Amino acid sequence: MPADLKKILLFADFTGEELEKVRSISRKAKLSQGEYAFQEDKPGDTLILLDLGTLKLTKKARKGEDQELVQLGSGSYVGEMSFFDQGLRSASGVAMENCRITAIPIGELRSLLDKNPSMAAKFYKRMAMGIAQRLRYMNEDFASLKNFLASGK
Repeated sequence: MPADLKKILLFADFTGEELEKVRSISRKAKLSQGEYAFQEDKPGDTLILLDLGTLKLTKKARKGEDQELVQLGSGSYVGEMSFFDQGLRSASGVAMENCRITAIPIGELRSLLDKNPSMAAKFYKRMAMGIAQRLRYMNEDFASLKNFLASGK
């Protein structure tokens, strides 16, 4: 299992011993195509690592239909917003195919990081890099949308 965690960029800098500590609080799960890993407006109490497969993130639009936000592939993770603000899930995640995930309870992960400053430094650095990358993509999407709307098309 530590080798599997090492494939997730969030844990790329962890030693084998550190990965084993994370593994000890993690649980593996399988999702069938169409099954939800998590749902919008439900408690965000786990960090979810996508070990294998594709997860589509959706958000309910005003009329109640699902609006696709992004599709994430193997090696991705979700739950970073809830990790920081303890809020409800801002979107839903549905398996586009059979998937394998690892769920890490956020409370247990926080406790583990609090007790291991070296692990925490590595984790928060990678988390910040991931959030920055996602924000960069969102800026590009927002600029494209503004240009599209300004063109009147």
